[in-house]
Amino acid sequence: MQNTNETGNGMTKGLFGETDRESGEYHFRNGYTQQVYSNAHFVPVEESTTTPKYYRPSEKSQDRTGGRQGGSRQQKTKKGSSFAAVLLLCLLSGMIGGVLGAYLTARFWQTGEASPSASEEVYTMAEKAAFEEEAFEDMAPASAAVPEEIFPTPGEIYELACSQTVSIAVEVVNYDFYGNQIPSVISGSGFLISEDGYILTNYHVVEKAVEGALNVTITTYDGSVFIGRIVGAAQEEDLAVIKIDRNGFAPAVFGSSDDLQVGDSVYTVGNPYGMLEFTMTMGHVSALNRTIATEESETARPMFQIDAAVYSGNSGGPVYNKYGEVVGIVTAKYNSAGMEGIGFAMPISQVLPVINELMDKGYVSGKASLGVSFDSRYNTIYSRYYRLPAGAFVSSVASGSCADKAGIQPGDILMQIGEWAISDYEDVPTALRRFSAGESAQLRLYRDGQILTVTVTFDEAIPSVAQSAAAL
Repeated sequence: MQNTNETGNGMTKGLFGETDRESGEYHFRNGYTQQVYSNAHFVPVEESTTTPKYYRPSEKSQDRTGGRQGGSRQQKTKKGSSFAAVLLLCLLSGMIGGVLGAYLTARFWQTGEASPSASEEVYTMAEKAAFEEEAFEDMAPASAAVPEEIFPTPGEIYELACSQTVSIAVEVVNYDFYGNQIPSVISGSGFLISEDGYILTNYHVVEKAVEGALNVTITTYDGSVFIGRIVGAAQEEDLAVIKIDRNGFAPAVFGSSDDLQVGDSVYTVGNPYGMLEFTMTMGHVSALNRTIATEESETARPMFQIDAAVYSGNSGGPVYNKYGEVVGIVTAKYNSAGMEGIGFAMPISQVLPVINELMDKGYVSGKASLGVSFDSRYNTIYSRYYRLPAGAFVSSVASGSCADKAGIQPGDILMQIGEWAISDYEDVPTALRRFSAGESAQLRLYRDGQILTVTVTFDEAIPSVAQSAAAL
């Protein structure tokens, strides 16, 4: 059912008023005038991505007095003024037309040139309109197309990782209660970081090889087996570098672990349990800036957390980002029954300086060394039994070391280094980490019933593995 009807004055009556069919204005019965928009696809300019078509209201709609009587008087005044304006415009047009016609006629008789044709005039105006429209479009903000990033597929990342990841095995011999030998293998993972065969892994993967000068067996994806030698080790940082004699490898490309965000996709490839070589797991970054201390090293280090599955044997393997770049080193997992999907990796950007020093020098330079050895049997129970002070019992002093120069002797009990108290030998490395080589500190000692204070200037700690590598 329609609620409108036609009237004789060009108006269409509606439920609350009437519409002027010529101007599109809707007049409410209370005198209020509303403009009716005919473009249903109008978009406000602040929300539009293309040049909007603006509606230009008529002169009537620009004047809204809000009152019926005031509005009627204004309309009547405008009707009278409009007729006078039209009459004046016609007179002016006639006068201008007469003058222009006389000018063109005289010019034609003098030069024989006629005025431009109507078709030429229309073409010129169209050309001008096209030019103005083009200029206006150039001023409008352009929506530039953003090129879509193309990432390697997980299969392509796995293929890349297999050419870079290696399996690491260290053969050790243990003894049972009766003294029988029990051979076993410690397995882990690593990855190539240079074309000439340098491999990065965790220190705890090759710790037994460092301590016992054992061989390290390296297996690549194509089945090639190499005997590697450890050329650099940093126990505190839990990193080690191995060298194999072969060139022509395609090493891993390091990405920026500083750019990682929670939710980013990550991929790991490693050697779970020493039997499932080159296993790939996928997941996401679960958290950043975790401070984690592992069983092998009590030193807490910054790591990022991943939910990609991590197993025994994955240690030392690479963590790849979505670009196929190595952004981390698999180091630990949450070791508790029923806890899965909680692994930790070292950020590659933070350990790069350590890696470079291990390759160049074989150790991390600048660390403080005291040059003494301690008897691990001396503890608080022993000290209480013999009524001696708690501390670290000195068993030997290296000749020419800073401790030797300071007068420290075997049998001394080291009670304090600087401001840090020493309760047993395990506290010594923690206290030494607060100093650098070349720095000085006061040490408190117990000797023959007396408390002594000596000053030492620390030497630089050079691991035995670095000394062996330098001698090669």
